[in-house]
Amino acid sequence: MKIICHGDSLTEGSDIERAYTWSAIVEHNLRLPVLNNGIGGDTTAGMLSRLSYDVVQQQPHIVILMGGTNDLWWDLDMNLIQANLSAMVNQAKYHGIAPIVGLPLPFLIEKASAQEWRPPVKGYEHLFSQINQLVENLKTSADQWEVPILDFHSLFLDDQGTAKMSLYLEDGVHAAKAGHRAMGKYAAKVIRDVFHIA
Repeated sequence: MKIICHGDSLTEGSDIERAYTWSAIVEHNLRLPVLNNGIGGDTTAGMLSRLSYDVVQQQPHIVILMGGTNDLWWDLDMNLIQANLSAMVNQAKYHGIAPIVGLPLPFLIEKASAQEWRPPVKGYEHLFSQINQLVENLKTSADQWEVPILDFHSLFLDDQGTAKMSLYLEDGVHAAKAGHRAMGKYAAKVIRDVFHIA
């Protein structure tokens, strides 16, 4: 059995050595090959365009799809994100690959806004609310698509619904090693339970 993780920098593991990324931790926990096809800055349209080469031709048993944060950063339409993810889910199923949808991380507005990168088109507050909306939409869509989810979003929130600072890099957007460790352990458990992996 082989797993491919297909996404953006949240999958790639921005500024994290490969051995400490959540995909590597899944590989270690499940003792199965896990390929990380995350590309920093990628949108769901980019993920869809490379799905055939990066996923289908590699013939994995499972693909974890997680994207949308960069789309929302550029204020792309929410329906477009869901359409792209729906197309990826359907293509994966058609080729006998079991899709799982990963829910994007929340972020720390204060830390993110202090960075020197180009800010979101409509600002951080708008992006924050849009990510929350995308998460809710994807929960509903995944149910309709009859595919499991990896709720990384909730994993990064405390009981008061505040993002756990200790799980992030200084940029407030990407997971630190502790965040990747939490994601990897959680993802491995869900995959083990859903696919009955010993």
